[in-house]
Amino acid sequence: MLILIAVTLVQRSVGFGRGVLFCRWLDPEVLGQWELAYSFLLLAAPLAVLGVPGSFGRYLEHFRQRGHLLTFLRRTTVWTVVCTLLAVGTVALFARSFSYLLFRTYDQVNLLYGIAICLASIIFHHTLTSLLTALRLYRVVSAMNFGQSILFALLALSLLLVDASVSSILIGYGVACAIASSGALMWVWPALREVDRPLNQLPQLDFWPQLMRFAFFVWLTNLLSHFFAIIDRYMLMHYSGLTYLEAQTQVGNYHSSRIVPLLLISFADLLSGLVMPHLSSDWEAGRKEQVGKQLNLSLKLTSIGMLGFAVCVLLFSPLLFDVILAGKYSDGLTVLPWALSGCIWYGVYALSQNYLWCAEKTRLATVPLAFGLILNIGLNLLLLPIWGLYGAVVATSTSSLVCLITILVLSRRYGLCLDRGTWLTVFAPLTLAAGPVASGCTLLALLLATFGTHQILNGEERAQLHQLVANLVGKLKPILERRRSVPGNV
Repeated sequence: MLILIAVTLVQRSVGFGRGVLFCRWLDPEVLGQWELAYSFLLLAAPLAVLGVPGSFGRYLEHFRQRGHLLTFLRRTTVWTVVCTLLAVGTVALFARSFSYLLFRTYDQVNLLYGIAICLASIIFHHTLTSLLTALRLYRVVSAMNFGQSILFALLALSLLLVDASVSSILIGYGVACAIASSGALMWVWPALREVDRPLNQLPQLDFWPQLMRFAFFVWLTNLLSHFFAIIDRYMLMHYSGLTYLEAQTQVGNYHSSRIVPLLLISFADLLSGLVMPHLSSDWEAGRKEQVGKQLNLSLKLTSIGMLGFAVCVLLFSPLLFDVILAGKYSDGLTVLPWALSGCIWYGVYALSQNYLWCAEKTRLATVPLAFGLILNIGLNLLLLPIWGLYGAVVATSTSSLVCLITILVLSRRYGLCLDRGTWLTVFAPLTLAAGPVASGCTLLALLLATFGTHQILNGEERAQLHQLVANLVGKLKPILERRRSVPGNV
């Protein structure tokens, strides 16, 4: 897990540099086109496979313990391939309609063909990531994602030097996903081929109903969460009253404001995927109370860590927008505090939903998203005509907070232990809108409460944190000692 987190940090740093160059090299309206295309791909990829890869973290261990891992792998692979072909064909067949939906113009049909091809590559990459994470092959996952990030940066930036268009970025993204995923598959293929054959045949009726009940609500959750994440951009395109070029420019400004905050969501998604197999294992072993305690501690530490990161971003935001981005995105700087708050709340939400997934209450996990999506649409309709881009970002951030509160309340009904410290860390990002001084004071107060008294962490959580630090030190100490013993190392 430490290796995966470290590599992910490097990978996200590469992604940040790539995003900065995109902002500097592309006009705001072209950057807005890329944001709209990328948002669609992130929406379509998990929806196309109907949530089955999203169930790997929960059910792969379930079928492995029953001797049917090979059956699980074969059947889910066939399902994913068929769904991918159907999705690609649908986008290509209705390219004209999708062009208007995404860009509010019918002139981007050729671009939609490229998006359809890129979609297949992304589904392959996401499915393999879910599988390898569920198998706890974190080193392979980290290598694959790192390779994809590096390849995407090299290919896309090289192509942009020749043709500064969205097509260049799409080619780079699709090819990078395909190469990195193929390399990872070749790496683990010998081990997958040696998976023990099941001793008895697993009937289809004993396999699919249980899996699909969970997968359906994972799919519904993905549908609602991705709609929730992109609805503000498409409402800017269709309901802001701007021309489609002006709207794309505002989407480009929005993209610039999210370059750094999206790192928080990426980290939260990574952390959520890492802890899910371990929480599922504890839940299957009957240690349900332990699952609640571990998740509650994770929520507190994650919220505090993200707030600290956000405060640093606000302090250096003038340097980022005025110097690094060459002053091209002043509207992006204006909405940055709310973009940070919304990404923190959404990231903590992504982590907190693991509890209901472990409890197999996935249908309840859709309730906060459905409520948040409706609220997001309503607030956008209300605030877009008044505040424009600022209204869209405020609407999305507010809805993210409501989603988080709702899922925590629902999880509490099924045993998740919440206390005053959890709620304090949840509401703390509200102070980001007041500026770096107010949010910095809030962060300092939380840190003092965490390490100085028991107001944030209770005694058991404090002991768990100390044990975690001791374990990390114990793991790192032999590595450092070996490095010192090598001649030439200091």
